[in-house]
Amino acid sequence: MQCVKCKKKIDNVDVYCGYCGIHQEKYKKYLEKVENKVHKDRDREYNKNVKNAQNKLQQLQKSREKEIQRITSERWETIGNNALSYNMTEGKVIVNGSTYLFSDIKGAEIVKQDSSRVVTNTTETSKGKSKKHASLGGGLLGAAVAGPVGAVVGGSVLGKTTSKGKTNVVTNSNEIPTCYHIGVNVDINGFSTEIVLLSNTVDQSSNIHNNTVRIAQLIVDKLRSLSQTPVPKKFLKPEEEQSVLDIEKEIEEAANELKVVSDNKPTYEIPESYLK
Repeated sequence: MQCVKCKKKIDNVDVYCGYCGIHQEKYKKYLEKVENKVHKDRDREYNKNVKNAQNKLQQLQKSREKEIQRITSERWETIGNNALSYNMTEGKVIVNGSTYLFSDIKGAEIVKQDSSRVVTNTTETSKGKSKKHASLGGGLLGAAVAGPVGAVVGGSVLGKTTSKGKTNVVTNSNEIPTCYHIGVNVDINGFSTEIVLLSNTVDQSSNIHNNTVRIAQLIVDKLRSLSQTPVPKKFLKPEEEQSVLDIEKEIEEAANELKVVSDNKPTYEIPESYLK
């Protein structure tokens, strides 16, 4: 066999080397200890380098996905809190969650359903005193418009009134225009679908009503305009934009760097200083 240190040939039964004098078993244990230490240090450095290269590659891949999402999102414009979305770059429109081409739009019109509510006030006057009352109808109307709280508001002043002298009763009723439905009917290749913008009762004089009517008109005008707009025959996909291609070059470089680092596995030759 060979000496574990000087590598010269010695007998199998030799405990010590006749050339360098090293105890064979003790030196083997020493070498194992040194080798484990060298392994640990170099493995730690190697794993760190690989991890850093992997993180760099992953971050670039995430950056690419975010850039694609940004480009895709910026191509879409909306009206009325996403009631209508359209993409001028790709010639597409989203109606009620479905995507269509501009050429699929054949028409659009506002759908509006109006009603009214009646408010009644009754006033009693006498020579001795006068007191204003809300009619029973006022309390019921309050419940219809505002629920139980409205009923309390509408009927809270009902009660017994004692008057001396001649009493006059005056009743006034006002009809207030309301609206309980506003939408836009869209003709998609002969099939109708409605964009619902309002489905609860509001006064026609309210800001909610006026703003909803304004949004409905904007949607109709835009759809009519889009229906006359040619669908682009060619356009860059988001992943074909230059900003994405630039990131892909960095990804390629990072992937090559990771391969180099991964292939550069450490060797475990014991330093000469440990062998002296």
